[in-house]
Order: sequence, then structure tokens, then C-alpha cells
Amino acid sequence: MTERVLFALTHMVRRNILLLGILCAIWLSMEHPVPAAALGAFDVNAPLVAAIFLVEGLHMSLAGAENFRRYFKELGWAALITAVLYPAAAFLLAQAFGVESDARIGFLLLACLPGSSASMAMAASAGGDPFTAMLLLIAMSLVGIVTIPADLALWMGSSTPVSGFLVMQKLLLYLVLPALGGQALRRFFPRLPERVGPVTRYAPMLCISLLVYFSCSREAALLHELRLIDLMQVIAPCLTLHVSMLGLTWLVGRRALRMADGPARSFLFVISEKPMSLSVALWSMTYAHHHPLAIFPILVFYVGQVIFDSIVVSRMMVGDSAG
Repeated sequence: MTERVLFALTHMVRRNILLLGILCAIWLSMEHPVPAAALGAFDVNAPLVAAIFLVEGLHMSLAGAENFRRYFKELGWAALITAVLYPAAAFLLAQAFGVESDARIGFLLLACLPGSSASMAMAASAGGDPFTAMLLLIAMSLVGIVTIPADLALWMGSSTPVSGFLVMQKLLLYLVLPALGGQALRRFFPRLPERVGPVTRYAPMLCISLLVYFSCSREAALLHELRLIDLMQVIAPCLTLHVSMLGLTWLVGRRALRMADGPARSFLFVISEKPMSLSVALWSMTYAHHHPLAIFPILVFYVGQVIFDSIVVSRMMVGDSAG
């Protein structure tokens, strides 16, 4: 019995190590913040974000990218949901639930981003088609280079002092260029991803946790004043947004596109899920100074997303076993 409990606990920690790392970083920033003098001496966020996306580029395979044309209809629907319907729904829900201030910024920021590599793991757990998941993730990442600054300017340009040009500049310098650098390393050293895999698997998680620690340390006093009710106010809109977009994605995949079971499951999770890593990285680079508490809707959304989607995957697995 003890071995089962220990195995379950170990599995839970491994599966949620990034979330646990971020929560620990927030706690440390409140109890043992980095001294203000050290924070002002240099900008540590830029190299950490660049390192994250250098690793992402190193491990991102573009095999099968030539098949984009064959999947034009699926990719068109995916782009519509990711870049148009998702942020529009988030804006309307923010209005309906009265989400204001920093919480609104974090909520809308998350909704403007494409899916993450974590969604591929969820799709794989659900028995989704790996190639479809990979193709969708790569395509939406490329689409996001253009749509993210435009969406941020459209949906929250008037509510934040951060300019769309600054967001585009940060995306290119610290996300796109490092990712291209990782792709170049992959091309010239094909065996490098495999050799550094054990290290690079956890390096981005460490970088993200450090980003949160350094960014939140600036606002340690403000974090101490945060109340539980402040977090409770974003739970309802976060869950409503994810569940409604999950339902919409399911309808599009099954009804409009009439996809087979495996590809439909990949479409469901890759398009409906949102990334915590990219959200935290972009927040730390552009919004953390003016909107320090915007990170909490990102955390709430991610936790709710993981819990709800895990239940959906479990139901799918039960259905597959019964069939």
C-alpha cells in the first residue's frame, strides 16, 4: 500500500513539476525576495526566456511540415479558433464576470497565445494522432508570430501601457530568434537533441520558475496583500473559457471537419489548451512591471485546464476499454 502511494505521489510530482516549481517560486519571492538592488543591476529575464526557446527550437521537429497543404481546412479552423474566437471569448467573459486590473491582463494574454507542447502529451494520453498534434502545434506557433501582437493590441491595447511594437520586438528577439537558433543547432548537429535530452527536459522548467521568482520578487509586498477572494474571482471565468472552447473545438473537429477519432482527439487538446510557459515568459518580459499580479489568472487557468482535461482523458480511456 505504501509503495502504491509513493508511486502515485512520484507520478503526480513528475507530471506537475512545472506547476509545483512556479508555486514554490511565488512562495520564495514572498518570503525571501531578491534584493531590489540586485534586481536593478541587470535584466535576468531576457537570457532566461531566450534559453527556454532555444531549447524549444532544438527539440521541435519540422518533419512533415511539407504536408501543411493537405491539412489546409483543419489548419484554417485551428487558426480561427486560436487567434480569433479564443481571445474574443475571453474578452466577452472578462466583461461578463467583471474581471479587472491585472487579472484581466493575464486572462486576455493567455487567451491570445497558441497551444503548447504540453498539449501534445495530453493528446497522446488520450490516444490522439501524434502527427496531427505535431502539425497543429507547429502551424499555430508560426501563425502566432503574426497574430499574438495583433491580438494583444486589439483586445487590451487601451488597458495597458505596454505597446504592441514592444511586444513584437520581444517576441522576435527572445522567442523567435532563439527558436530559430535551436533549429539551426538541430540541423547541423542531428544527434544533439538526443544527447542533451536529460538536461534540456528540465532546463526550461527551471528557467520559468526563476523567471517567476525574479519577477514576483519585485512585488513581494503586493503579493502579501493578495487575498484568497482575489483568486476566487478568476476561477469562474477561467474554467468557463476553457470548457466552452473545449466544447467548440470538439464540435468543429467532429462535426464540421468530420475528423477520424485519433486526429480529432489531437485537434481537441492542441487547439483548446493554452501554454503556461509561453504565457509566463511573455508576461515576465513585457507585463510584469506594470501588471505584477497578472500571473495568477495564468496559474488558475492552467490548473483548471489540467484537472478538467485529465478527467476528459480518463473518460476517453474508459470508453476505449469498454469498446
